[in-house]
Order: sequence, then C-alpha cells, then structure tokens
Amino acid sequence: MSIHNYRRLTGLLFGAGLGLTFGITSQLTNRILLPGIPLHQPPLGPIGNIVLCMLCGALLGVISAWPQSSIHGTFIASAVSALVIVVGNFALAAPSGNTLVAIVLTGIFLVLPFWGMLVPLIAALRWGVNKLVDAHDDRLPFRSRITIPVLLVLVIGLVGALTHYHANARQLLILTHALLQESQLAGSAEALPPALRVPEVGAFLEKGRDAYELSWEHQRIERFRIPRPGKNFDYHSVVVARFRNGWNLVCLYIAPDISPLCKSFEELPR
Repeated sequence: MSIHNYRRLTGLLFGAGLGLTFGITSQLTNRILLPGIPLHQPPLGPIGNIVLCMLCGALLGVISAWPQSSIHGTFIASAVSALVIVVGNFALAAPSGNTLVAIVLTGIFLVLPFWGMLVPLIAALRWGVNKLVDAHDDRLPFRSRITIPVLLVLVIGLVGALTHYHANARQLLILTHALLQESQLAGSAEALPPALRVPEVGAFLEKGRDAYELSWEHQRIERFRIPRPGKNFDYHSVVVARFRNGWNLVCLYIAPDISPLCKSFEELPR
C-alpha cells in the first residue's frame, strides 16, 4: 500500500474512532445520569446518533487526510463540517417564513465563524493521523504508536461527556417525568395535578397517556408564548414532552419548588 493510501485509510479509521467515542459519551452520559427518564435525542435517537457520529468522523478523517498537505486537508474538512452544521441547523430550525435569499445570506455569515472554530479540531485530527503515519514509517513499537491516538480519544470522550444536562436541568426533567407518570394514572380530570388541569393543556387524559420523550430548553423559550412571571427570570426554562401520538406538552418552570405553567401543542413552534 502506498504511503498516500495508508494515510487516507488511517484518517478514515482514526476519524471513525474519534466520532464513535464522541457519539458514545455525548449520547449516553445523560442516560447514565438520568436512569429511567425517556430522553428526546434528535435526530436519530441514541444508537442512530452514535452511528451518525462515527460516520461523520470517518468522513472528516478521510477528507482531512486525503491531500498530502496537512493545511489543505484541515481547511477543506473544516469547511465541509461547517457547511453541514449550518445547513443541518437551518433544515431543522429555520422559520418557514424566511425568504430563500435571507436564509442563504445568513448561512454564509454563519459558515465562516464555524469554519474558524472547527479548524483547531480538524487540525488535531490530522495531527493524530500524521503521527500514526510517521510511526508506521519509522516502524515504532505498538505502544509508541498509540500514545497520541489514545490521548485524543480521551479528550474527545471528555468533550462529549461535557454536553450533558446540568444539575438544574436534570432536576426539572425528573420532576416533569414524575408529573406525567402521576397524571397518566389519574382516573378523571379532577384527579390530575393542578398544572395539567388548566385550559391551556386541554384534554390530557385523551392525548397524554401515550409514551413520551423529554427534553430541556432554556433558549428561545418565548416562542411557546407561555406568560412568564417577572420573578426569578434568569432561571426560567422549559421541559418539552413529545408524545408518540404527535401531541406535545411544554411546561415552563419558574423554580423547582413552584408548580410549572404548562401548555399543549399539536405542533411545536419553531
């Protein structure tokens, strides 16, 4: 095998390993910290997301390793990953009212800073590939070859683990899960907890008995149009329950010891 093909194969496998590591720690840490809580993990669920991370890592690894020049490989792979991130986020969250021109212009302005932020990460990937290739050329012992890759794997694993929900978010997810579990056992509307007996929730007993997944949000929560009291404003956040039947319930928390303000949606606002 030529040195160029060996470098590209190494980039593919090393990138896949880093992607797999990030996928495992980013997707499973919350599940370890919140046992028994059904979490919403878009776009493909925990297993699908882990596989997706591995495939993306493999793709970026082979792109970064393809050119002989490390600089060219790093900048090309960074540009591709930035473009994918921006396009993916627009596809999932862009308001439908925006014009195509506005979306394209916004995307262009977002790609450049993402590109810059991703360069150090892709550079570390290419650096690891180069170290593996050099070790192969120098016929170094196995122990000497894996030192750098193992270090990068540990760093990427830590980065993935740090994406977990913080303590306050975990507390609210647990509270909402307990609220829904209690409500699904209610035999009548009068037996529901006060937070779910309000007109904004509607007929919980008809639509809220299905399986659900929970997520916590604190940005752009005004889009749910739930009136927010003026006190403790910085703490305000919501837990979103997505039911398997398509119904959705959003609960706004002012504080963990205050009953949430809940509202149902047939379709969640974007």
